[in-house]
Parts: sequence; C-alpha cells; structure tokens
Amino acid sequence: MGAQTTKNNGGLIGPVAVLEPLPADMQAMVRSYATGLDLRFAPSASDADFAATVQGAPYIVARSLGLSAATLQQADAVRLIHQWGTGTDGIAVDVARARGIPVARSPGLNAPTVADLTLGLMIATLRRIPQIDLATRNGAWAPPALISGARDLNGMTVGLIGFGAIGQQVARRLQGFDCNVVYYQRSGPVQGRSERYATLDEIFSTCDLISLHAPLTDGTRNLVGAAQLAQMKAGSFLVNTARGGLVNEAALTRALQNGPLAAAGLDVFAQEPVNPDNPLLQLDNVVALPHVGGRTDDNIARMVAHWAANIRAFDAGHQIDPGCMVT
Repeated sequence: MGAQTTKNNGGLIGPVAVLEPLPADMQAMVRSYATGLDLRFAPSASDADFAATVQGAPYIVARSLGLSAATLQQADAVRLIHQWGTGTDGIAVDVARARGIPVARSPGLNAPTVADLTLGLMIATLRRIPQIDLATRNGAWAPPALISGARDLNGMTVGLIGFGAIGQQVARRLQGFDCNVVYYQRSGPVQGRSERYATLDEIFSTCDLISLHAPLTDGTRNLVGAAQLAQMKAGSFLVNTARGGLVNEAALTRALQNGPLAAAGLDVFAQEPVNPDNPLLQLDNVVALPHVGGRTDDNIARMVAHWAANIRAFDAGHQIDPGCMVT
C-alpha cells in the first residue's frame, strides 16, 4: 500500500519509468491513457538507458524487455513495479521481493488480442502467407513450391499447452474452424469446459498443430525439447505466442529441418530482440514475428489504463486488487 503521494509540482504522480523505448507518436498515445502520471520513457533498450530511467523513479513499468536485477539495483526510489501485461518472467521478482518492493501485473486484459494474433499466426503458418506475399512481390505468381503442402486449419486436432485466459480465448476462436481442441495445463482440468483435457504425451503424439500458452517458469523452461518434438506427427505444426524459453530452439531448428515438423509460427524467442543470426530466421518454413501478440492500439488503451489506475490507487494509499499482485 502506498505510504504517501509522489506528486510533482505539476500535480502529476511520478516519475513513472517506462522501460520500453517508443516513438514520439506512441509515447503521446500512452500518455493520453495514463492520466495523472508523469511518464519517463527509456530512450533506448540499452542497460545504461534503462538504469538512468529508473533512477529516482518511485514507479517502474516493465514491458517485453523486462527489468533485470542489474537495472533494479539502480532503482533507488522505487515503491512499486508494474508489468505491462501478464507474464513477469522478465522481471527480477526475487530481487524485488528481497527489497520489499511489490510487483503487480495486468492479468487477462490482453487475452483477446493475443488470441487473435495466435489464430492469424496459425493460418499464416499453415498457408505460408508471408512467403507467398514475398514471392508475389518478387514476380512469382503462385509458386508451386510454396502452394504445395499448404494446409487447412479447419478440422484439425489442435493441442493447447496452457489453458489460462489466452488459451481459453484461442479455444473459443477455434470452435469457428470446427477444430478438435484438446488442452493441458499443470493445474489440471478446467471445470465447465467442452474441450477435452489431455496429457502432454497425448498432445505431442496426436495433434496436427500445437499452440503454446503456458507461463515461463523454472518448471516450464524448455518444455518443448528434442524428445517432445520427436513425438509429434509427421507434417505437424508448432505455434508459440507465449514465451520463447518454453522451446529448446536448437531442437526446434532440427525438427524443422529434418522432420517431423512441417512449419512453425513464432512470435517469441528465447532471446529478445532476437539475434539476426538465429538459425530459425534462416528457415523458409518459419513465420517469425517480433513479440507483437498484444500490440494493437485497442489493447494499448486497455493495458495502459489498467496499470495507470493501479499506480494511482497505490500512490493514494489504496490496496491494489490482490489478483494483480505478484509479491
């Protein structure tokens, strides 16, 4: 709970360090939704700029680039850390806990947006849309090598690993494609769902397409490795809009080069920004996106309004919804 307000002479709360370098137009958009807050944006993603941005700031908002232990050590006035989104694996939560700094997040708000992107990435991967678009622009009309092997999402058996807010939204959308949806999550079956709960082994061995929606923890890191990929059906597909660390990328590269995988759609990578030399980027059966699952203007409005409201409440000495609190 906030002990006292941190308003500046202009009556704004802050500064609030936003660890996401954004262009001027997007900064203006974010400011318009974060009413009452004095936002300080990191000018770049460098360690030095992140460290300078958090110094003297009572509030820190981390996004996909996270908040490392080294940066947090430079935060000499921080009272609350807020994740712009759900997953807090990029935040040095243990360091925050040791210093008594609460960490909050925005669970479930970006689920519809990420679910939309997931379906789009499924179709783009199955139909090779980016590759065909590039070929068309380069003068090749319906190249047989790209058309051959294209698949329908309609009627596929789709396995969802992770069945929280995003996974359930994906399942809802897949109903419109007459897919047979099965799911797994570590906490067990979800009551009242029509989709069938399955074991991981069953999902890996029977599904035409597997989509990942689990959080990244010590228990889920490299959840999809060589052994799991070897279980998958010949010509199957993998889509990941969750966290890159869920997948062993070296094993995934081999499975895409030598089988059994036909293709993969990836919005996330183990290292972000992804190294341009990452072998996955050299494969023509990979659709690669730069972690944009939640990045729409509509979702920015929802997310910013949420974390801004939590910061205002905390600063006024009110309790933040316990469902938002990590520590």
